Amino acid sequence: MNTQTPTRDQQSIVQLQTPKDVSVSEIEAELSKIWQFHGDHTITRAATFTLLVYEPGETVGVPSASVDAIATQNPCRVIDLCPSPNGTDEGLTAQVAAYCPVQKHRSNLVCCEYITLQGNFTAYERVKSTVAALLIADLPVFIWWKASPAPGLGVFDSLAALSSKLIVDSAYFENPEADLLKVHQLIESGIQMADLNWSRLAAWQELTAQAFDPPERRASLRSVDRVTVDFEKGNSTQALLYLGWLASRLQWRPLSYSIGDDDYELRRVTFIGPDERAIEAELAAVPVGNVGTVVGDLIGLRLTSTDTQADCCTVLCSESTGCMRMEASGGAQSCTIQQVSSLADQAADSLLGQQLQRWGQDTLYLESLAVTAAILKAAAPTAVQA
Repeated sequence: MNTQTPTRDQQSIVQLQTPKDVSVSEIEAELSKIWQFHGDHTITRAATFTLLVYEPGETVGVPSASVDAIATQNPCRVIDLCPSPNGTDEGLTAQVAAYCPVQKHRSNLVCCEYITLQGNFTAYERVKSTVAALLIADLPVFIWWKASPAPGLGVFDSLAALSSKLIVDSAYFENPEADLLKVHQLIESGIQMADLNWSRLAAWQELTAQAFDPPERRASLRSVDRVTVDFEKGNSTQALLYLGWLASRLQWRPLSYSIGDDDYELRRVTFIGPDERAIEAELAAVPVGNVGTVVGDLIGLRLTSTDTQADCCTVLCSESTGCMRMEASGGAQSCTIQQVSSLADQAADSLLGQQLQRWGQDTLYLESLAVTAAILKAAAPTAVQA
């Protein structure tokens, strides 16, 4: 196994030793030896949870950038699972290390233990007993699954059974709409889950709500019956989760969902409101030149009404793209227009650090995802492929 010293910029952490190859049965003993290091610092061995990171294809021996984000907030044990699609089944091999966030003006370091397990996919089918033995008793277990959800896959099911919460990032789903349905099904089965991509919608949700705070506009909120959402082509999860959130707040029930075969892959959703009014939504996948590190960020949205007397027209748009397209379709109505400094392109590593502070389930996310799933289930049989 490659044991090279990590090349990532680690100015913010102290490496207690170069990652060391060990046999799986000797992991705990080797970790204990690491803590005998003294140097110029007093080293404290502590943990508040165990984090398992499943990241196929990553470089073994180089800690994920998430270690920095996590260690600066909470000491923990990180178990990094790096399956390889190639090679013969030679069982699991391991490396151990420890990383400590630098605390200015402090000589006492509280550190993360870092365990890397590697093997091919066949070996990973037997990973549950090995991982279970490495969990710290009586502490929460978070799983960061850095891939599409894979219920039915042995390693996925094994880790899900061990987890207090299973964390995904739908911005990187291979089949976004089918994978959202899988997440909903897993939650329905009793597994606690979180989606880092949901956090990127916070600014859009907050500004939407604020647009209807004034009493003179609040009365017209129920008149909204036309929704237009533009998002970066390549991943529809943010747009669908936003629409699920809006529909869940306004008690809209989805009736139909279709996907066009044009350049914008126009998605059309029909709802029925609590007063039996029909609501139409359109989601447009807009080709953009530079999508950044996150695919599918919201670009702009427009809420309006066929009732020309209703004071509900609202336009929100990304600061990077401006509001021209949404304003151009404004018609005769006067619209409230705001630019959004969103969490677009916020790295999963920093969002993960925030998520690990929330040990409970996010009720708003659950309610919104349930409506999103209902939208997808309203599709024609060929619209959402499993």
